Amino acid sequence: MRRWTPPTCQPPLVGRAAQLGRLRGLAAETRRGQGRAVWLVGEAGLGKSRLKDALVVELALGGFEVWEGSGMALPGTPAGPFRELLEATRALQPPPGVGRVSSSDAELLARFLEGRERQGVPASLAAERTALFDAVCHALMPHRQPRLLVLEDWQHADPLSHALLEVLVSRLSHTPLLLLALQRPGGTAPMPLPVEVLTVGPLSDEESAALFSQRVHSSWVAPEAREALLRGSAGHPLHLLHAITLHEECPGAPVPLTGTEALAARLEALSPGQREALHAASVLGPSFPRPVLGALVGGYAPLAWLETGGWLRAAAGGRYIWAASLSEGGADEGGEDSYALHRRAAEAYEALPVELRRRACAELSRHWLAAGQPERALPHLLELAGWHRAALEPASALAVYRFALGLALGLEPAASREWQRVLWEQQGDAHRLSGAKEEAESAWRSARTLDLEDPPPTGVDRARRLHKLASVVFALGRHEEVVALAEEGYREGLETVPTLAAALDALAALALCAMGRFEPARARLRIARERLRLAPPEYGPARASVEAALHRAMGNVLMGLGRPRQATAEYAAVLRWSERAGDTWEHSMALLHLGDAHARAGDRERAAHFFQLALDLESRTGDRWGMAYTHHGLALLHIQADAPELAKEDAVRGLQLAARMGDRKLQSLLRCTLGRAQLRLGELEEAGRQLQLAAQDAAAVGARSEQLQAEAVLRTLDSLR
Repeated sequence: MRRWTPPTCQPPLVGRAAQLGRLRGLAAETRRGQGRAVWLVGEAGLGKSRLKDALVVELALGGFEVWEGSGMALPGTPAGPFRELLEATRALQPPPGVGRVSSSDAELLARFLEGRERQGVPASLAAERTALFDAVCHALMPHRQPRLLVLEDWQHADPLSHALLEVLVSRLSHTPLLLLALQRPGGTAPMPLPVEVLTVGPLSDEESAALFSQRVHSSWVAPEAREALLRGSAGHPLHLLHAITLHEECPGAPVPLTGTEALAARLEALSPGQREALHAASVLGPSFPRPVLGALVGGYAPLAWLETGGWLRAAAGGRYIWAASLSEGGADEGGEDSYALHRRAAEAYEALPVELRRRACAELSRHWLAAGQPERALPHLLELAGWHRAALEPASALAVYRFALGLALGLEPAASREWQRVLWEQQGDAHRLSGAKEEAESAWRSARTLDLEDPPPTGVDRARRLHKLASVVFALGRHEEVVALAEEGYREGLETVPTLAAALDALAALALCAMGRFEPARARLRIARERLRLAPPEYGPARASVEAALHRAMGNVLMGLGRPRQATAEYAAVLRWSERAGDTWEHSMALLHLGDAHARAGDRERAAHFFQLALDLESRTGDRWGMAYTHHGLALLHIQADAPELAKEDAVRGLQLAARMGDRKLQSLLRCTLGRAQLRLGELEEAGRQLQLAAQDAAAVGARSEQLQAEAVLRTLDSLR
């Protein structure tokens, strides 16, 4: 059973029989494999958490696993509630030999939980995000026993958590999972459509009286005071408990007319030391780790008073949240200077263990900014943007980078330039992740321009930025410029960074292959291999990406030199390295190239096999460009096998995808292949129309080889006529 807090010192449960009965009924349906989602909605203090605790005790004794999370876990971090929940339950592994998630899902989850940014360029950001959602949902599903998943304070959850929960709710129908979310009305947290909503309202007069009689045991309360306390609470359980506590703490004090007055009176009755501790703790916001609060109030001893006094309650992940709204009670601004308080809070956060500190980067940034020290906030803003990129949210990451750039401009000139280089580079990474190649190029060029100013950056930094710039220029199809950037790297002496220099050579070789200059590309690859042998041994994703690029370039060289059988070995090596790098786009490209190489080598059976594998991976990742090229390869294969009907079908499918993307060069290739298939079928008029359109598309984008190919098939058609 996963529990964050024991049910100690809880107020009695009164007046919630109808809601508890309905929750029991939903739990019975869940036990039968019909998963359900239910929202408990009510204002703060009306008893949602108390009702939840009663259900948790019953279901835990009845064989349910109980996992509890909070919408206020890791505030500011994308999908913080799910990160905290899955991180806390990582030790709950299934028995050996029984897998709960696949190895690929396990890697996605590990990268998500640890905030590691993905390697390589995604074939489709939307599809990669869907795969991440799938992995998280699989990890949350029950394994052997029915499960109760509780999410408190859901009104504070971030948009990514809302999207994740919507996907989870849509998959509950045949799963023994009962999802219980506790939320206050209003706000911006949307409720998924197929959920049941149970409203928790004020208590009736009889129920308030029952709560009063069960709460007050040892002390005698005069009848007139009892009536005044019940009348002032107006059926609000938390207000009634505050009023009773005030009457016990200060028997001679006037009976408060409302719950807000009771809370304000309790604050007024505190000693100066207690008020100072309460105010010092209030700078942490609505949710904070226990060690940070202990450091801020001078140890753990004052925490017992804050808990027993009803000011704090424990939440998920060893954190505290305020059990009472201090603004309602009129907390004043006494105590230390606000700047000093925020600086102490930030220093307390920075004293946490590394992983806890990393996940609290949003809170650290807020405190350093409030302390008037933006330069101390910048490293944590970078960390926060990295969490967004790890969650495949480049738009949110870009917003953080832009804000951080504004802060960096206000620093001393040398420090400002250094921060701007880093921020422009990482802003380019976020643009590239989202598929915005032109914006990525602009950001990386800005970083490269700043590299020319003092203080000079390290060779590794310059080489990395140059490689990124060359990669996006290659993706934009400007092959001559890629070769020029590689030469620029030589002039800057970047060969002192052998791994990145080899990666730059691999890009230059790929660009030379695209221009049909295969011998110079081969010579460039020999130089790259020599550089890589001088590099220190490493086996991480970065080295794997370089190896994959080198093997792909050599495969392209061999294909250009008419050696497809030798090229298959190079492309097979790309598969191994791209899998190690976690680069799905490179992996699907290797499958496509393998199919093409086997087709040119005359091995149609293996060619069809690898084309189908490529098509399966591209359809899962939503890579329409790759799917269109794979359909083109299959159509050519069917033409070689004298199966024009199948060739026509694949060409039409690829042409539909290319038209959706507006890629006229690709459309020209597919129209030419479609025309050849129709030519074999005797559909001469339609073949002529497609071939003419193919020549026009190629001429419009300056694709000379595609234009010549279409015109050659047109001449064949004219001779047949």
